Amino acid sequence: MTFATLAGKRLVSSRIVVGNIGPWFAECELEGDAEVSGQVTLQINGTSFTGTVDDTNNGVFEGSRKLRIVAGGGGWSKTVDAKHYHNDARVKASTVADDAARTVGETIGGFVPTAERIGVDYVRQSGLASRVLEDVIGDMPWWVDCAGVTQVGMRSSSTAKADAYEVLAYDPADRRATLGVTDLLAVQIGTVISKSLDGPRTVRELEIVVDAGDIRITAWCGGSATGAGHLAGLMRSIVDRTTDAKLWGKYRYRVVRMNVDRAECQAVRKGAGLPDVLPVSMWPGVAGAHAELTPGAEVLIEFIEGDRTMPIITHFAGKDGAGHVPVSLVLCGSTQAAARQGDLVQSGGVGTQVTFAGAGPYLVPGVPYLVSFDAVLPTPLLAAPLYGAISTGSPKVKV
Repeated sequence: MTFATLAGKRLVSSRIVVGNIGPWFAECELEGDAEVSGQVTLQINGTSFTGTVDDTNNGVFEGSRKLRIVAGGGGWSKTVDAKHYHNDARVKASTVADDAARTVGETIGGFVPTAERIGVDYVRQSGLASRVLEDVIGDMPWWVDCAGVTQVGMRSSSTAKADAYEVLAYDPADRRATLGVTDLLAVQIGTVISKSLDGPRTVRELEIVVDAGDIRITAWCGGSATGAGHLAGLMRSIVDRTTDAKLWGKYRYRVVRMNVDRAECQAVRKGAGLPDVLPVSMWPGVAGAHAELTPGAEVLIEFIEGDRTMPIITHFAGKDGAGHVPVSLVLCGSTQAAARQGDLVQSGGVGTQVTFAGAGPYLVPGVPYLVSFDAVLPTPLLAAPLYGAISTGSPKVKV
């Protein structure tokens, strides 16, 4: 006989869904119409689940209250405002995650993201708090445990004891098992079951149903350790499918080599699912400008109108980025080399004649004279070049 209560009030029925990623939720029906709100504890045969009543799914029908409980503070579905984070030593993923959690009333316990630091800058968009969390933790799974605390990192794996459960039914096509247990904690996400099966199966999603004093547990054993779970994974795949027609955004690439006027580039992050681009044209955003890029330089590639057939380089590494200085830079299509302050200049040369005007009694105005720019007269008597250096230049333009 199963005994289930919510906030100390007896339940007629309850259904708890625990996914591999995200918060668990419970749909409950109380005996009577007693008001229940805020953070509550759901107990089933001594196992406690701490969550918060979802006020948008809470009402009375024919004298019975039906409501939904969301794990923890129920805040990961709430929105956070836009915010900019900056740290020259790179922003910590925990800083952004903890800030989002506090804003929506959640608590983070274990925190093992893909990378401890995420970049010098992080620009948080206004939107779901869960989206911010998933963005900064990388490919790591996250979930809210029974105590209502958010955990980030790989789930632990263990093998269920043979006497702790029974496999009552199994659908190999759907990889779904119906289990009989006495202790709800005997089988959790990450638990490996094998009794009566043709091989070990790892539980990735659980549905616990309590109805009429009986308890039924359904375990889905498909997916991966970092997957979203059966239902959540299906929903995400639908969303991904509706947005994969166009390729929006800017993607980081590294220049491998120049191919005439175009660059052969290698994707920096393979997780973006994009191949190396060989070669690609540059649209620098400045009319008449073209650069021979330094191998190893980082650039941003985007796709015109989201069209995958039209990749272009649109941005280049800044002063503190890899490959900031190009091999050469061409302006206005010129083939002439530019002179800079401090560069050597030459005037005169072999055969040069200088005409002096108003030079006094020793020189006749208008008469050409042979002048040597050397201290020693050359042999034969020909004019030598005069060398010097450019001493001034624009204070606003540096090359």
